[in-house]
Amino acid sequence: MASISGFTRPSERCEGGLSDVWLAASADVSACVYDRGADAVTDVTLRGGAAFVRYEFAEDTARYRQYISGDYPKVCVVHELSFSLARADAHACAALASLLTAAAQGLVALVRTASGGAFLAGWSPEFGEECPLRTASAEVDTRALYDEDSGALLVLRSRDISFSKPFTGTLPEDGHDDSVTVTIG
Repeated sequence: MASISGFTRPSERCEGGLSDVWLAASADVSACVYDRGADAVTDVTLRGGAAFVRYEFAEDTARYRQYISGDYPKVCVVHELSFSLARADAHACAALASLLTAAAQGLVALVRTASGGAFLAGWSPEFGEECPLRTASAEVDTRALYDEDSGALLVLRSRDISFSKPFTGTLPEDGHDDSVTVTIG
């Protein structure tokens, strides 16, 4: 007989969306430390000279979602990171082209939610770097109306057998920040 556990709503705020996104090439991840007892990733080590790159996205456009596709026991968990780059201009197109090139090889993301939690996406304890995020779709839209916001929407996706683990280590901006901030807009 399977046991199930309940869920108690945390007392802290639970806003939706993401406040921060950092990306690195999956080939640059040399190690991740997964603590089974805490069921969390506690550290990510990148190869020498590599860094997580911060992306500043259009306000209220970034989200990370995970959902199950398939029936138990053949469950596939789909991981999806999406965000918009403000303005449909040459600068956004260049940044999008750079992201598409990098995503073809696979990406690992550190994401911080608006309520302060963090996840590592594109890496799993079961498969390591074998399930990186890749481009699912990309769209640049100037919009039709004068008062509509234009921009570029990027969706990165990966498939795994489990949900992402929380990241409890030091985020790039909290420790020694040797990453590059890419501002679009």
